[in-house]
Amino acid sequence: MPMPVARLERALLWLFVASGFAGLVYQAIWSHYLGLVLGHAAYAQTLVLAIFMGGMAAGAWLVSARGGRWSGLIRSYAIVELIIGATALAFHPLFVAYMDVSQNTILPALHNESGIRLWQWGSAALLIAPQSVLLGMTFPLMSGGYLRVSPHQDGEILGGLYFTNSIGAAAGALAATFLLLPWVGMPGAIVVAGVINLLVGLVAWRVAASVSDVAIQSAPSPDRVPREEIADKGLSRFQLLMLCGAAITGASSFVYEVGWIRLLNQALGTTVHSFELMLTAFILGLAFGGLWVRKRSRKIEDPVATAGLAQVLMGLAALTSLPVFAQSFQWVGWFMGVFPRDESGYYFFSLASGVVALLVMFPAAFFAGMTLPLFTMSLLRRGYGEKSIGRIYAANTLGAIVGVVLAMHVLIPLVGLRLAVTLAALADIVLGLVLLRALSVTFKPKLYFGALGATLVVASLSLLFGGADPRALASGVFRHGFFELPQGTNVKFLRDGKTATVAFFKQGTVGTIATNGKPDASIEMSDSGIPTDDEYTMVMAASLPLALHPAPEHVAVIGWGSGLSTNTLLGSKMPKVVDTIEIEAAMHAGAEGFGNRVLRAYIDPRSQLHVDDARTFFAAGQKKYDVIISEPSNPWVSGVSSLFTRQFYRFLTRHLEPQGLLIQWMQTYELNDPLFYTMVAALIEEYPHVEAYLTNTSDVIFVASHAPIRDFDVSRLQDPGLLADLKRLRLETGPDHEVRRFANREVLAGLVELYGVPVHTDFHPTVALGAPKSRYKSETVQSVMNLMGVGMPVLEFTGGRTPMPVAANVHEIAVSTGAKDHANARRVRERLLGGGSTKGLEPAVMAKLEALMSVKTPKAEWLDAASVIADFSIGYLPPTDLQGVWIQPEWVGERAKDPEIAAVLAAYEATAKRDAVAMYATGLAGLKAVPAGDTPALVRDHLLVIAMLGAIGQGKGDLAIALEREQGAAVRVSNVYYWTARAYIPAWLQATGRAKVTRSPAS
Repeated sequence: MPMPVARLERALLWLFVASGFAGLVYQAIWSHYLGLVLGHAAYAQTLVLAIFMGGMAAGAWLVSARGGRWSGLIRSYAIVELIIGATALAFHPLFVAYMDVSQNTILPALHNESGIRLWQWGSAALLIAPQSVLLGMTFPLMSGGYLRVSPHQDGEILGGLYFTNSIGAAAGALAATFLLLPWVGMPGAIVVAGVINLLVGLVAWRVAASVSDVAIQSAPSPDRVPREEIADKGLSRFQLLMLCGAAITGASSFVYEVGWIRLLNQALGTTVHSFELMLTAFILGLAFGGLWVRKRSRKIEDPVATAGLAQVLMGLAALTSLPVFAQSFQWVGWFMGVFPRDESGYYFFSLASGVVALLVMFPAAFFAGMTLPLFTMSLLRRGYGEKSIGRIYAANTLGAIVGVVLAMHVLIPLVGLRLAVTLAALADIVLGLVLLRALSVTFKPKLYFGALGATLVVASLSLLFGGADPRALASGVFRHGFFELPQGTNVKFLRDGKTATVAFFKQGTVGTIATNGKPDASIEMSDSGIPTDDEYTMVMAASLPLALHPAPEHVAVIGWGSGLSTNTLLGSKMPKVVDTIEIEAAMHAGAEGFGNRVLRAYIDPRSQLHVDDARTFFAAGQKKYDVIISEPSNPWVSGVSSLFTRQFYRFLTRHLEPQGLLIQWMQTYELNDPLFYTMVAALIEEYPHVEAYLTNTSDVIFVASHAPIRDFDVSRLQDPGLLADLKRLRLETGPDHEVRRFANREVLAGLVELYGVPVHTDFHPTVALGAPKSRYKSETVQSVMNLMGVGMPVLEFTGGRTPMPVAANVHEIAVSTGAKDHANARRVRERLLGGGSTKGLEPAVMAKLEALMSVKTPKAEWLDAASVIADFSIGYLPPTDLQGVWIQPEWVGERAKDPEIAAVLAAYEATAKRDAVAMYATGLAGLKAVPAGDTPALVRDHLLVIAMLGAIGQGKGDLAIALEREQGAAVRVSNVYYWTARAYIPAWLQATGRAKVTRSPAS
C-alpha cells in the first residue's frame, strides 16, 4: 500500500539526518586515521576534506550522468547506504594492513621525495575515496527520488534535504569527538557510523517499496520561469556559467573554513575539541541557509538573482568576520576569568568557544548554505531536469577541493590567513555581482550598485579593523586568560605557515617561540641573565645521550622548537650528522631569532633540517640512528599525541641501532596523572630499560633503550663549546645530572599500576581527548613531585634514585627539584653537625631546626621537628654523609633517654644506614612505642614506611603488603607525599611481581 506523501517526506528527511550524522563521523574519524599516515592533523584534515568533497563530487556527477535512466532512485539510494555501511565495517582492519605494508615495504623501497609524497597522499586518498564517492551519490539520489514524489516542490525539497543533512552532519561532528571517540575509540566510531548507514539503507529500502506505485516523472519547469534554453540538451552557456559559479562559491567557502579554523586556533587552542566545534559552527551555518531556502522557495521568482545577492552577502559577512575574530581574544580571556577551572567550567568554556566560532563563521556560512539549493533551483526551473542536481553538487564540491588546496598550499603561505579570507570574500562578491548583472532575469540597478557600494565600505572597514594585534595572536589566551602579551613585548616574527602560525617575541632579555599562541620554548638571551626552565630540558635532552651512549654518531631530533637541543648536540664532536625533523618550516625560520644561542644548529654542516613529519621521514629513509630525541609539541595539541603511542614507539625501535637510545620529553604541567601515565605505559611496554629525569619542576626526560643503559660518563661532555653551554646552566658534572634522576622502568611500572591506566595507542586517542580539559583545569602530574618530596628512601629502595654525596658538589638550581632537595639536605646536615648556614632553607624548616636543637622544646613538638628534618635529609644523602646526623647523632643529647624518642631515632638511624633488617624491626617497634593520639602524624607515617621498606629490602614484598593492611588503618596519612608513597609501594610490588596485591586504581 502506498505511503502517504506527507509521511513519506518525513521519513526521507529523517533518513537524511541519520545519513548526514554518519557522514561527518566518517570525516572526523578519517582525519585521525590519515593523521597517522601524513603526520600532522592539518594535512590530514586537508586531505580528508579534499577527498571527501572530491568523492562526493564524483558520486554526484555519476548520478547526474546515469540517474535519469534509473526507475527507482530511492531504492538506489538504499543500496548505496548499505554499501557504505558494509565498507565502514571493513575499514579498520584494512587500514591496519595498509599501514603495515606501507611502512615496512612500500616507503623503504621509494628513494625520492616526490615518490614518497605521491604514495603517501595517493594511497591515503584511495583509502577513503570509494566511500566518499558513495556518499556523494546520496544527495542527488535522495533529492531526485524525493522530487519524483513531489515534483512541484523543488525549493522545499532541496533546501529541506540540505538542511536535514547538514543538521545531521553537525551532530555527527560533535558526537564523533565528544561521545564516540572517548567511548569506543576510532575503530568503534567507524563501526557505529557503518551500522547507522546499514539501518538507513534498510529503512530506505522499505520506504522505496511503499512508493513503487507513485508515478515517476521529471520535475516540470514552472510556467512563470523563462524556458528559452530548454531545447538545448547539451551544456548550454547558462549551465556552464552556473556550474562555474557553483565551483567558485564552493572554493571560497572552504577557503573560509580553513582560514577561520586556523585563525580561531590562536584564540581557542589547537585541540580536537575546538576543531570540531568550529566545524560544527560552519556546518550549522550551511544548514540554516538551506532551511531559509526551503521556507521561502515558493516566493523566489528569480533564483539566480537571489543566489547573486546571497553571494554578495556571503562575501560581506566574510569580510566582517575578520574584525569579529580580532575581538575574540578578549572574549576568550573573559571566559577564562569567569568560568571555574573545573569539569563544569570546561564544558561552559567549550560551549562559549562554540559561540565564538558561530559569531565568526555562521553569517557567511549561512549565505553559503543558500547557494547550492539556489543554483540547483535555477537550473531546474529552466527545465534542465534531474541531471542538474548532480552537476551542481559535483561542481560545488570540486570547487571545495580547489579551495582547500588553494588555501593550504598557496594563499596562506603566500599572503597569510587574513588576506586569504579577504581574497575569497572578494571572489564571492564579484561572482554575486556577475549573477545579478549578467544572468538574472530581474536586474535591479539599485540593488546592484548598492551591493557594489557596500562592498567598498565593508572591505575598507575590514582592512582597517580586521587585523588582530600581534601581541594578541601570540598571547595563548586559551591557556591563562590574558588576551594579549604585556606591554613592552616585542613580537619580532609572526608568520602563517602551512600548519600553524609561528611567533617569536622578546620580553626583556627572554626570547620565546610560540605556535598558535602556545609557547614552545623560551631562552634567556643575555649572558648575565638567569637561564629559563626550558633551557635545562632542551640541553639535557642532548647532554644525556652524549654521556650515556658510547658513540652517538647518528642522531635524529623530532621537533626543531628553539633549535637548542640540536645546537647542544653540535657542541660535541661525536655526532657526525644530526637530522632534525620539523613539520612546520616557519618554526625553523622563527627560531633564528634566538641568535647565538642556537647558532650551531643553523651553520654547522652536520645539522640537516628535514621539513617533514616523523613517521614519513623515518619510514622513507630507513636509516638507523644511535640516538633519537623526541621533543614534539604538547600532547594536547591536535595530532601530536600520536607521537606518544605504543605503535609509534614500536615504529621508532625499527630505526634505532641495537644499542640505540630514545630520548623522550614529556610535560607534567597541564596534564593529570592518568593521562601522563597512559603515555608512560606505552613507552615502558616497548622498552625494557628506561630511566626518567625531572629536569626542572615540570619537564621529564625519559631515556629508553632495548639494551641496558650505561653509566653516565662525564668525560664525553668536555668539548669546549658543549662544556660552555653546560657550565652556563651549572650542569657540567655527572652528579648535576644524576640528582635529577627519579625513576627506572620498575618505578614507572609501579606508577602506571597505581593509576590503573591502559596503554596509549594510535586508535584510542585518550590523551588528545583528555588533555585539553586538563590544560583548562590547570592540572599537573602530582605523583612525580610527591614521590620526590618523600624524605624516606622510597625511590631508592624501589630503584629510582641514587642519593648524591656531599662531596659531589651538586650545584643548587632553584628551578631543579632534585638539586634543591639535595642542597636543603646539605644545609640540614651542616646545621646538625654544628656548623654551616641555614640560609636558603624555608623559614618553616629553619624554625623546625631551631626547635630540634633547643632543650626547651616539648616532646611532641620535638618529635614533629625531628620528623620534618628527617624528611629533609635522610632520603637525599647516602649513609656516609649521615654519620653524626642520624647515625650516632651526638646532637640529640639527653633526649635519647626518652623511650619514645629513642624508638623513633633508632628507626631513623636504621634508615640512614639503609639496614633493611633493622629498618623493619625498628619501624615496627617504633609504631608500638609511640602512641597514635599524641604523636605527630608524620612520625608514625615514617615508621610504617620504614618498616615496609625494610621488608622490601629483604625481598619480602608480601610482608610489606601485610604491614600496610594490618597497621595502615591505625596510621593516619600525614600529607599528600606519604599518601602517594603508601599507595605507590603496593602498586610497585604488584607491577614488579614481588607481591600479589588486591587494590583499586588511584583517582
